[in-house]
Amino acid sequence: MSETISTPQQRPPESRDRVFARMKQLYAQTATDTPDDKRILDGMSSLIIGKTTQRAHLALIAQETERLAALAMQDSWSDEQLDQAVRTMTQSVTEDMFREHWFESTLSTPDCPIHAATYGTSMFRYDLRMLMAENSSADSLSQFGWIMFDVNALRSFKDCTSHEHTTQFLRQMVCIFVDENGSTNRMLRTDGVKAITMAAGGDEFVLYMHSRIPLTPAYIEKVITSFQEEISSSRTLKAFLDFDDERVIKTYGLPSSSHRKAFAQLTEAQQKQKLADIRSSLPEKFIPSVAGGGATLAEGTAWATERDDHDLDGAHESFQSLRGKIIQGTIDLAEVRQKKNKEAALRRLEAEDPRSYAFRLRNGENRELQHQKDELAAQLAEIRARLDAVLAATADHHGAKPPDCT
Repeated sequence: MSETISTPQQRPPESRDRVFARMKQLYAQTATDTPDDKRILDGMSSLIIGKTTQRAHLALIAQETERLAALAMQDSWSDEQLDQAVRTMTQSVTEDMFREHWFESTLSTPDCPIHAATYGTSMFRYDLRMLMAENSSADSLSQFGWIMFDVNALRSFKDCTSHEHTTQFLRQMVCIFVDENGSTNRMLRTDGVKAITMAAGGDEFVLYMHSRIPLTPAYIEKVITSFQEEISSSRTLKAFLDFDDERVIKTYGLPSSSHRKAFAQLTEAQQKQKLADIRSSLPEKFIPSVAGGGATLAEGTAWATERDDHDLDGAHESFQSLRGKIIQGTIDLAEVRQKKNKEAALRRLEAEDPRSYAFRLRNGENRELQHQKDELAAQLAEIRARLDAVLAATADHHGAKPPDCT
């Protein structure tokens, strides 16, 4: 469960209202003759990177504009009707191009595409700008939410398999996060929550949520739990790692060339025993899981104002900078909660399932360090034994009791 994050100094309850009022004021100061939707489309267009992609974007708009012009002439549209049709088409083409441009390349597949984090943060900024144009109150900040997920034990998973196999595992996990027919996404859709799932690099996934009704910490926790249950119960994900597979046992338990060389010198019976010992140290079965933590924008605003000297009444803050700080505050708070929840789950696992706990901790690097530590301990024990023997011989010669070197 998500934990309440305490802050060093509690500001008055109206601080959120003051931040929101200041944002509205700063937003009004940025108003120009250009409508917000046009400014947002211009911003999206500027983030469509690459000459080829930009040309394709402009070519598609030009092609669709010609089609609409021909249709307007055929059906005798007014100039206002044509202008509106072109604006709507331009917005649709730009939004589609922007959305498709910011898919994450490594984990996206044709069947399960997932966005890069840049797309979600951009939409967060744009949605917040549109909120300022509405007749909204500070309560509207609770309509936005951010959740961070972190895959558990991925380094140990990779040590058991390979980089390519790990990538395939993550791609299959993506399919759960983006599955429109999955139980969590159906719940979000039924509740009227617009959600954008993103890959944030490596073993991290992010969910940006925007709703017309307030999002509560309890609801965010419900979303986290729902995704966790989908992932942990997935037979497809579970099948990616079989601890009874001898290849997995060897890859996990013999991580270095020195381990493998020593193993090769053992007798067949010794090798069987060695593999049995490694298998007994592994969990009974592989259960895929993720840690999660989230926050609403209202919580992130309070978090940010406690940790930054916001110039709410002065002239040094701009709409863009204040918006960026409260969005980043929301992201930071979600990450803090995700890490706390991950640590709490690890502590529970230590008490309830020591082998799974060890598997999460003992990636290849840690196991190699442990191997070196064990070798040093063995060498130290041998030195102590030799020293004891020398001292014992000396004591016998002089008729005195040798000291205890342990």
